[in-house]
Amino acid sequence: MRADISDQFFGELLQALGLDPAALPGWWQGWPPGQHVQRWRDALGLTEAEIVAIAQATRQDHPEPPDGPKALDRAMQRAAQRKADNASRKRRRGKPGSVLAPAATPSADVPAFYAAWMNSDSHLPACAISSSMRNAMLSRGLVTPDRMRERGVL
Repeated sequence: MRADISDQFFGELLQALGLDPAALPGWWQGWPPGQHVQRWRDALGLTEAEIVAIAQATRQDHPEPPDGPKALDRAMQRAAQRKADNASRKRRRGKPGSVLAPAATPSADVPAFYAAWMNSDSHLPACAISSSMRNAMLSRGLVTPDRMRERGVL
């Protein structure tokens, strides 16, 4: 697993979201939000600069800061998908007649994203995994029933 995010980067993210580090809402306090942001970088393949830019862009559509990092998951997943699509287009350029299969991206494989979280030892809130997500992970063999029981999901 990659290194934890730095306090400087987390501070830049909070600033981009318009949050006051001296008076953070509960969802942004402690280590869980940092690990959540780290997953955007590690699982979705976004750089720290991209994460900050996406956070700033979300404020144009939503004037109020998000309640927590989970509120930004969709925006981060869409950005990772766009990044993968652009990389795929660049690889295809200059190759007439070649048709590539769409690139498999972490953002397109949501069950794998949650399975990685489930299989890690990081904090997992009881409400983080829905029953349909649980079933998808089990059917694909991404997580064992024993591990789900250990984590309180099954």
